[in-house]
Amino acid sequence: MIEPGVNYADIYAKEVRKSPKRYPKTIKDMVNRYYKWKKRKDIWFDVDRANEMMDWVETFVRHTKGDLAGQPFILEDWEKFLYSNVYGWLHKNEKGKIVRVIRECYVQVPKKNGKTLIGVGALGYAMFGEGVLSADCYCCASDFNQAQYAAKPFAATILNHDALMNASHIFKGPKGTISSVTYDYIHNDLAYQNQFIVMSKNIQSIEGSNPHFILNDELHAQENMDQYDNFKSAQISRDEPIMFNISTAGKGSSSVGMRVYREAKEVLKNDDNDTNFVMIYEPDKNFDWTDRKVWEMVNPNIGISVTMSALETEFITAARSAHKKAEFLSKHLNVFVNGADNFFEQDQVEHILVDDLGSLEGESCYLGLDLSKTTDLTCVSLNFPTFDEEGKAILKVKQMYFIPNADIEFREKEDNVPYTDLVQQGFVQFCDGKMIDQDQVLDYIAECMDLYEVQQLNYDPAMSQKLIEKCENFGLECIVVNQYPNVMNAMIDDVERLIYEKRLLTDNPLFIYCALNMVVITNINGMKGPSKRQSKKKIDGFVAFLVAHKETMMQMDDINENGLDDLISEIYR
Repeated sequence: MIEPGVNYADIYAKEVRKSPKRYPKTIKDMVNRYYKWKKRKDIWFDVDRANEMMDWVETFVRHTKGDLAGQPFILEDWEKFLYSNVYGWLHKNEKGKIVRVIRECYVQVPKKNGKTLIGVGALGYAMFGEGVLSADCYCCASDFNQAQYAAKPFAATILNHDALMNASHIFKGPKGTISSVTYDYIHNDLAYQNQFIVMSKNIQSIEGSNPHFILNDELHAQENMDQYDNFKSAQISRDEPIMFNISTAGKGSSSVGMRVYREAKEVLKNDDNDTNFVMIYEPDKNFDWTDRKVWEMVNPNIGISVTMSALETEFITAARSAHKKAEFLSKHLNVFVNGADNFFEQDQVEHILVDDLGSLEGESCYLGLDLSKTTDLTCVSLNFPTFDEEGKAILKVKQMYFIPNADIEFREKEDNVPYTDLVQQGFVQFCDGKMIDQDQVLDYIAECMDLYEVQQLNYDPAMSQKLIEKCENFGLECIVVNQYPNVMNAMIDDVERLIYEKRLLTDNPLFIYCALNMVVITNINGMKGPSKRQSKKKIDGFVAFLVAHKETMMQMDDINENGLDDLISEIYR
């Protein structure tokens, strides 16, 4: 029961402060943000408004599955903290009206922690309890069937209460699916209708909409940004809209969920967006996935809707299979992974990206070229075999990507890559029109030859004959590298070693993007090669790197102490 006047956000915040070792850094950061907000004068916390919302949820929402089926949805402390923050923080807007501060929230918890009912509670309150006239509410997911996981419990909430059902009409689709709900009522002698719609992939219907509430369920499974972006834009004119994003971590480096997750982490880190509330239960860096304390830390409903015995059963299977391990990490520990199909995982390669490679002018380098015609990326990879201060051999990688600028907005959404921003940062060049301009690529290679000691150019032979002839006219030695497993296996094995030993560095984020997308095929002799056909997203930059690495892997020799002394003497003589 929600007690009037009790600040439930304070209760949970004090729990976290009292026992910090029980909670991940993301949750401690969330609580620190709450305390920081309490000191502000431009916003304030309304306990009654927060508790009114939670009282509605506990009164009307019921569990529909499992041992608790039919029982009221009684909120746990962490759920009360979530709702309290979203609905309790108020401020005065430009019109002088007192409105909610939060317009969007991102909640990421592992599977079986009750996230769907959290979304249903917010949806139900928006439709029936908040008092917004003519409120349009939507449920979105990767597809219509996925959206049913929230739509059906919402319909059940209505059916289980005469006060809701008597003024509502539930419209069903094929096989008992829920397609929409209308709620008709009278306010000040005028008739109004609130409506709930389950979204399909027909995003054109968003145009002209004015949504009050949007539930994005399992955001990690959505691949196209259009629905999310269009709905967010459609809410801009409302005083108190809410976009409720709720998800478990997923697979893949380029889903909608991954982009929104990264933005949410920045909000948590910088506290630079008052309109966004963030709650993420995930392990701290360098976590041990076999540690049961980590399991407890990231599953807030452990012992309630999540049992340690069930996690133990899943863990036994995960320990035997790369695919099942990826499932365990994403679904039960809330970690974004690339899955068993992809060769690298996020935590393997994220350390490769650095802000600055230092001055490389005049340094010896080897070029790798992967040339495309239209929609794929063309990449020139510059591999610089060098060494660190201790004489350990390292490989620095600079890359330039080329992509046609025709339909670039569509391509940015399709790939979930901000190409325009990357052009401004100097990592990408646009080619005018729909085709790669090979002369533009050639000009870049010529610039590299002026700046660096280019030793040779390795290339994938596809579509590159004319460009290679022009490069050879520069006096540049050009070596063909076919992308067959018997050719590429050695480079793939070596780059795994370099990444593990932290000997590989790049300043181009697209290199990481391509690495995470790479799927490797194995021939009957156990040799590995990259597969563009099986990789769902672009891998061209990593292929260009591998092609160049056929040569640079032979140059990776550590310098012994005497050699390092000689080199330093040579540099400073």
